[in-house]
Amino acid sequence: MRGNCDSDESWPLELRLSRAGHLFHLVHIPPRQAPPNTPFLLHGHTHVPRDETLRNTRFLNPGCISKANKGAPPSCAILTLSASQPPQWKLLPLL
Repeated sequence: MRGNCDSDESWPLELRLSRAGHLFHLVHIPPRQAPPNTPFLLHGHTHVPRDETLRNTRFLNPGCISKANKGAPPSCAILTLSASQPPQWKLLPLL
């Protein structure tokens, strides 16, 4: 996935994929509204962790390990997928 500071144009700006039966939309800069039929939207750009559901889409952002923003601690996240369970998202602050 290409971010706003990446120069390799062979990387996609957006990507839709399915893993363990769950549909994800990946994009660097979060849109105001998710594309139709998007249960999960993973994004970056803000450097602020996020786990928020808007209009039936769960927006997830792991934050940033080096340059956190808006008072957020440096962080990363673990996404655990299983075909028989809802995705599990665990944010890990790095202090």
